[in-house]
Amino acid sequence: MTDRQLDRATPRLAAIDVVRGFVMVVMTLDHASSSFNAGRIMYDSAATAHAGLALDPLQFLVRWVTHLCAPTFVLLSGTSLALSVTRRRAAGIPSAAIDRDILIRGALLIVIDVVWMGWVWRLGLPIQLGVLYAIGMSMIGMIALRRLPAAVVGALGLAVMVGGEALTGQLDPQQVVVTATLAGGMLCQVQVLYAFLPWTGFMMVGWALGVRLAGAGMRARDWAGLAALAALTFVIVRGANGYGNAHLLRGGDSWIDWLHVSKYPPSLSYAALELAIAFALLAATWRWATPWRPLVVLGQTALFFYVPHVHLLKLGALVFGGYKSQGLAVTVVAWLAVLAALYPLSRWYLGVKRRHPDSVLRFL
Repeated sequence: MTDRQLDRATPRLAAIDVVRGFVMVVMTLDHASSSFNAGRIMYDSAATAHAGLALDPLQFLVRWVTHLCAPTFVLLSGTSLALSVTRRRAAGIPSAAIDRDILIRGALLIVIDVVWMGWVWRLGLPIQLGVLYAIGMSMIGMIALRRLPAAVVGALGLAVMVGGEALTGQLDPQQVVVTATLAGGMLCQVQVLYAFLPWTGFMMVGWALGVRLAGAGMRARDWAGLAALAALTFVIVRGANGYGNAHLLRGGDSWIDWLHVSKYPPSLSYAALELAIAFALLAATWRWATPWRPLVVLGQTALFFYVPHVHLLKLGALVFGGYKSQGLAVTVVAWLAVLAALYPLSRWYLGVKRRHPDSVLRFL
């Protein structure tokens, strides 16, 4: 597929694909670190961190930059879903058919996470339910939520982000339903890393923004305004050092203390910080995203790229004897190697998908 053909074949808003593609690149760094990096830091919750914990600045930064990935994936999944539903409704496709396709896509993501992705993170049990599980469950929930006015959906999404910590504190985290939906944790041989309800908040906000895009539209300054509002929320919540930090509080005033926020579960300070960055990236790319074709390709083939990339990294680490035993230099080499290997395949897949828009590939 040539660059000119790619330009003609991408009627979607390029900035969304560019930001999603950028996040794919950053995500691959984190997963390369998971496979190769002996010093990888995983203290992203109050359950794993403790007072006085000393964090290596470079290792912390490598981990921290990848915190952007999951919130942006889920947010933009909601935005893309809203744009897709709007287009299909305008084309006269029945509501029941739209619901069916959303259900299939959501269920497919869950199945892929359980069958293909869940075991590879630890190379065996326990199976880990990750971001695909959260996106799939959230997408299925949108079948009902999409009937509500977009402003209501967005407000409910913000309420989930703000009130999730209070709700968790009132429930027994050992209950199966609470573990699977809200708090996360272990269920027999399954680790629910991404309990879906907190992440549904990101999708609902993304949906509301997607409806706005399909209607009145968005400008770069609108994204910048959202970024400033989210950043202000982060400063207030993190500065107050109380509610909204999921008990992962600042131990001081260093830059690490400020940025060391809870991802599992996603705290309000975490959500505000990552949304501020995501919105700022959208503002920056809103006018000049088209030339970034490699990121557009990755953004439009995100699931195709996601499914094999972890397996390649794990296989490479095992074959070359570097599994969780190397430094950051080897991690970076592995990261770039997987990007170089999968980008041509992603470009090929995008061409196939464009030539067969009504095939089963539309669900991928």
